[in-house]
This record gives sequence, structure tokens and C-alpha cells, in this order.
Amino acid sequence: MQGTTPEFLRWALAYACPLRDFPKWTDPNRTERHLRAIRVYQNAVRQNRVFNGIAVQPVDGDCIDVETVLGFRVHDVFEFYGDPQSVSETCQSCPANIPGHEQSPTWVGCYGLMPVSEVVLPDLVAEVPQGKADLRVLLESVLETDPDLAQRVRDNFDNTTPAWYGLWISRTPSCRQRQIQLEVLEKLLAQAPCPITPPWEAFQRAVRLSIEQDIQLHLQLVPAAETDGIYWYVDEHCGRCGAMSTTQTHTGTQCLVCKNEGRPRNRQRRFVRGKRPYWKMTRFLGEQGTRQFLEEYKLYKGWDHVTIR
Repeated sequence: MQGTTPEFLRWALAYACPLRDFPKWTDPNRTERHLRAIRVYQNAVRQNRVFNGIAVQPVDGDCIDVETVLGFRVHDVFEFYGDPQSVSETCQSCPANIPGHEQSPTWVGCYGLMPVSEVVLPDLVAEVPQGKADLRVLLESVLETDPDLAQRVRDNFDNTTPAWYGLWISRTPSCRQRQIQLEVLEKLLAQAPCPITPPWEAFQRAVRLSIEQDIQLHLQLVPAAETDGIYWYVDEHCGRCGAMSTTQTHTGTQCLVCKNEGRPRNRQRRFVRGKRPYWKMTRFLGEQGTRQFLEEYKLYKGWDHVTIR
């Protein structure tokens, strides 16, 4: 994955369950890392990419390269969680699981990423898609035209410029704050210059569910970053509100967005979340085993036009 990732919110509903039996299980980042493989598997099932116990990466074009095609054994993914059936039963009865479509119930719907733009990232992507919408800018317009909402935001959140950053400074917003956040989201999405995306809708549902079920919501704002496919580079930003540090937003000793005193966080380099749970299929099937599997998979999919090389 290469390009610029937009600023986004990591979120997780804090409800203990057997699938989240790990240290600091309420942390949105840890939750995403531990449960992402389940979601990737369910996406593969929905797209009919699971065959003989192996999930295969989406195939584009008319040629599949044996040496580079990716996949994973379903058993390996569920070794920690039990099996798909037990995960399904756990999630179906979980009050923190955001409901999906009746025909395809959602698993591990207790966490997500909510970008400020309409970007939707698939499980595997070579280049980061670029969005045109910006909820931060749209929020300023909404608050200008709704003085009552603007006053409630000022009364219940840290005052920041832009107002967007004050909404998310608290890692564990109170129920009252979540009620206002939900009202803000509903107005933003109603006026967004593009269709509501799945990540936007999921976060809106999560905030609503946290209020209805009285479940604490944990948030983490992640600044925009550059990625070269291996590393993820986050430029200097405020350690309190998460706003990027520029000559317009930081004096060197104070963040002008949230008025936090202190220097910004230094530029950070982290590994991208990578292709997990996908691996090169030759690593667990060998070259000949991969070729044989792909020939059978090709017949299963009815791909008469696809070449395996």
C-alpha cells in the first residue's frame, strides 16, 4: 500500500468477550490488530473466495502468478478464536456487535476506522485511494448554520480551532458527549457531498449503539500519514488533539489548535498493518501445491479466461 492515508478515528466498543481476551483489550489499535483477521475471512466468504479451507486474495486481470498470489488457511486464522461457527454465535449474541444485513450478519462489529474523507480501504490495496470530501471542513459549515448545536459543542467539548479536534480529544467520551457526537455525525452525513460510506455508517451506528446499550466507546485520532508500503510515516503532530504540526498550527511550544503547551510529537515511523492474514501461498503449499490448488480454484470459479503462470 502506497500513498497518503487520510486522518481517521480508530474506535472500539468496550465490551468484554472471549474474542477480546488479550491485554489492554479496550484499546482500539489492539482490538483492530487482534480481530482484523476475522473480518478479512468474512469478507472472503462474502466474495466467494474461500475454497478447500483456503481464502484467496481478490484476483484482478486474466493471469494469476503462482509465485506472488496470496492466501491463508482458515484453520490458521481461527486457531486462537475457535472456529467460524463459534465466532458467529459469539458475535450474534453480543450487544456491542453493530448489526449488519440479515442475509450476511456482521462479525466483530465492535471496532472500526472512520476516515475524515470518503476513502474505503479494502483488505488488500496497492495504492491508497484519494477522497475528496472532508468532514473537518464540513463541520465548520454545519456549526455556522446551527448555532444551538455549536453552543452545545462549546459547552461539552474542548474548544479547538477547527472544532473537529475538540470532538475527539477525549479517549472515552461521556454519554452526554456521545449524544452530541451522534447529532453532529447525523448532520454531517446528511450534508456530505457524496454517498455515505460503510466506514462512516459503521461509526455512526457504533456511537448510537454505545448510547442505547450504555457501552463505553474508546477513540483514538490518527493523523494523516505517508506510506511506502512497508513503513508508515506520521509527521509531527500534537500529542493531545492529534492535529498535524505546521507553522499555522504550532508555535514550537504551543499547539494553536487546542492550546496545549509543549512541543509536538516527533515524526514517527511504524510498520504498516501489512497483508495479514494473507501470505504468499507458496510459503505454506509450495510451488507445485499452489499451482495445483489454483487450477482447482480456477475450475471452481469457472474462469476459462484466466491463465496460471
